[in-house]
Amino acid sequence: MIAFQDLEVRYGDVVALKNLSLDLEDGIIGLLGPNGSGKSTLLKTLLGLLTPAKGVGQVLGVGLGSPDAARLRARIGYMPEYDALIEDVSAFEQVAFWGELSGLPADAARDRAHEVLYFVGLDESRYRHVSGYSTGMRQRVKLAQALVHSPELVFMDEPTNGLDPEGRKRMLDLVLKVRAELGTGVILASHLLEDVERCADQLVILDKGELKAAGSMAGLRKLLAKRFELRFLDLLSLEQEARLPELGRVLDNRHGLYDLELHHPDPVEPFRWAQKIGAVLVQLTPRHDRLDEVLIRALHGDIATTKGGN
Repeated sequence: MIAFQDLEVRYGDVVALKNLSLDLEDGIIGLLGPNGSGKSTLLKTLLGLLTPAKGVGQVLGVGLGSPDAARLRARIGYMPEYDALIEDVSAFEQVAFWGELSGLPADAARDRAHEVLYFVGLDESRYRHVSGYSTGMRQRVKLAQALVHSPELVFMDEPTNGLDPEGRKRMLDLVLKVRAELGTGVILASHLLEDVERCADQLVILDKGELKAAGSMAGLRKLLAKRFELRFLDLLSLEQEARLPELGRVLDNRHGLYDLELHHPDPVEPFRWAQKIGAVLVQLTPRHDRLDEVLIRALHGDIATTKGGN
């Protein structure tokens, strides 16, 4: 669906994306990273709105920076992070207008506007001016305009921005619905771990314009399958602590709670080891199922980049 190699994007002398190489398969891809990590820059580059300083890539078979970028955008939907709605115009008129901008004939654009506004749950409010809409309704109008021309791929930039818990749930349900019912590929850019964890089957982590980790959600979690928290009945002596590297790599020690990456994932092995050194292990807690651990370790460079699907 998307592939690029050694991609670099600059704003003047500022390097916004540095040497990105990645292949992304069809599905829901979570694009994760802190504010300023390069998520929006990457989306604009893939849309052909920014020209790479170097590197090559393609989106849906079309090369980045090619003369076909305008035609490519007709195959892609884009839900921007920031509000770009016309206040004194109804949702229906706006979505139909955007359908025409995307290349649909006027009649087809109006028909599709009805369909997508129903899809996002705004059919009963479609003739109201958006100036009277709640934040959640405005976000759904933005999603409707991104879908009106039946794109093959849709980019959603912080779609739950400004929403309360109920609004976030409704929006994330729509993200899943876009994929399940329309078969559309989705790139979901967010800084919220919970949003990505709920929706994505693939994950890309950026930080300061650099790729920190990439792959399937399941594959990235497997990289943490050896990580456990251990607590002993009594505090370990200095001599016993010195032998912890026999069991695994010590990542943290907080008042007798040891965070280890075990050499072997066999959960029985730590008990055997504890018996050997004369200690009693009373707690063994796996840590591999937490997405925040994936993010933290990726940002610290503890996770190697992997291909999608691993």
